[in-house]
Amino acid sequence: MTTTEHELAISATGLRKAYGDKNVLDGIDIQVPAGTVFSLLGPNGAGKTTVVSILSTLISADGGAARISGHDLTAEAQAVRAAIGVTGQFSAVDGLITGEENMLLMADLHHLSKR
Repeated sequence: MTTTEHELAISATGLRKAYGDKNVLDGIDIQVPAGTVFSLLGPNGAGKTTVVSILSTLISADGGAARISGHDLTAEAQAVRAAIGVTGQFSAVDGLITGEENMLLMADLHHLSKR
């Protein structure tokens, strides 16, 4: 059975990014089926952070196309942001409050109901 675009959490084809004359991504392809765990591994300078920054709409690609949860990265950036959660290598939680309080804070920031 082949994975259709609707079954993919992440679909990227030919992602490219350069900073000046330095190519940091040169045609990256990624397909991640929905409901799976995916790791992006590589040495320092391999472009991992750049890929994540592009896929989370923090920076734009110079070329290629991507879809996140079926949403076009460029045309539907707001829908992409609503469908994802991203955290960096350092904890994004407040260490001075409890885990439950952190969860309630995040729920409040996302305007979730009490339920």
